[in-house]
Amino acid sequence: MSDLLRRLLQRDEDCRLEPYKDHLGYWTIAYGHLIDKRRGGKLPDWIKAFPIEQDEAEHLLDSDIIEKQAKFEQAWPQLSKQSALVQAVLVSMAFQLGIGGVLSFQRTLQAMEDGRWNDAAKAMRASKWHQQTHARAERLVKTIEMQDAKFLEL
Repeated sequence: MSDLLRRLLQRDEDCRLEPYKDHLGYWTIAYGHLIDKRRGGKLPDWIKAFPIEQDEAEHLLDSDIIEKQAKFEQAWPQLSKQSALVQAVLVSMAFQLGIGGVLSFQRTLQAMEDGRWNDAAKAMRASKWHQQTHARAERLVKTIEMQDAKFLEL
């Protein structure tokens, strides 16, 4: 697991130790861990009470990263051929949009496969995702465009 991805998600997902409803009205906890059964979410058996502890939130995040990355790789085998930086950006996007949402960025993914970073960034900027979450999306776009992790810290 990439430490870069972990830090990125800790920053962008925010941590809440009590269950809360996300922007779509689904129950979530920690760093965006879905627990709402209506969307296939689940609370791990080892969580017994609320609020959860910070180390439990960190464990959930690590588990979610491993699971999301594995599922993403199954859906798009090219993920493992990308740099850790590109993988971090794509998995971060998957936390926000779901894997299916990221897979709908066909021009972006093709440009990434070809190493055409400016074209990938251009396609990302043309999306509804970029319009709706401009600051977060633009950090990820600049990271792809310039192939530099410094933009993730802005």
